[in-house]
Amino acid sequence: MNPDLKQKLHTLVDSCNDEFILEEAKAVLESYESGKEFWEELDEEDQDTFLGSEEEHEQGHSITHNRLLHQVGGFRKK
Repeated sequence: MNPDLKQKLHTLVDSCNDEFILEEAKAVLESYESGKEFWEELDEEDQDTFLGSEEEHEQGHSITHNRLLHQVGGFRKK
């Protein structure tokens, strides 16, 4: 166990004011502690959505994050 890593995580958590980010980090750590796999925690609808998205990506029907930001950027400025 790397104590520097744990200290860095503590520092990051202490400096974070974004409740959503903190809730997500908490969920990840709780999931690890529970021993449940990510997939097991998803309901059937979310699993289907994930699999559908993965299939679309494999078929080349995906968009990069930067491209999406470029396309959506015009809406945000209005």
